[in-house]
Amino acid sequence: MKVAWALVAGSIAFYGCASKKYGDEKLDTKLETSDKKTSDKFGFDKERNLVLQEKTAATDELITQTHVNEELQSKLQHEFQQLKRCRMDLADVRLGGTGEMAPLPEIDGIKNDPSFKETVGVDESGELVFIRQEKFEDKLKGEKSAEKTIRRLTKVVVNNREQCELRMRKARVEKGLPAERTQAVTRYEGGQVIIIQPAERNLDDAFQFANQAKQK
Repeated sequence: MKVAWALVAGSIAFYGCASKKYGDEKLDTKLETSDKKTSDKFGFDKERNLVLQEKTAATDELITQTHVNEELQSKLQHEFQQLKRCRMDLADVRLGGTGEMAPLPEIDGIKNDPSFKETVGVDESGELVFIRQEKFEDKLKGEKSAEKTIRRLTKVVVNNREQCELRMRKARVEKGLPAERTQAVTRYEGGQVIIIQPAERNLDDAFQFANQAKQK
């Protein structure tokens, strides 16, 4: 009988641990320093490991991570568009291209589709509402994973862009164009910006500007 009760107690303990939810764990964030005072940044943990600790509100961590990813995503899109423009110019027959643009790196699918719990019901005020919930832990892990992916893809795109621009500068010079795209020339007059020479938008502009320069 004692053995049976021991098995039952063990089963209860096992299932109790298995059913623990994210956020149930109580964290002791106090660290012991050399002078026995406590600190939340540097000191010894319970196992006497010397650690550096950062403590922030969970929502702040998620908001910060989301902002970081938005900035990284913006940079990735900018680099991607620059690479696309370069390869389109390099493919132009006027620069010795074949008329077909080289394939671009794949930058879609950075984030997995989130798993939402959706419910329609009446809230505390009696209003009919639609509720969409996503587990906080899944959201934070997804954002941190996305950061690594965005940084990796950005390196790939930047490397491709730099190699493309090296070839494009060589091709432009061989066809009588300046190596770099023509930038806008402006002056400030009477409180307004006057455009003297517009920026080069495409290869049509590049050849037009080159012909105008020869005629001067």
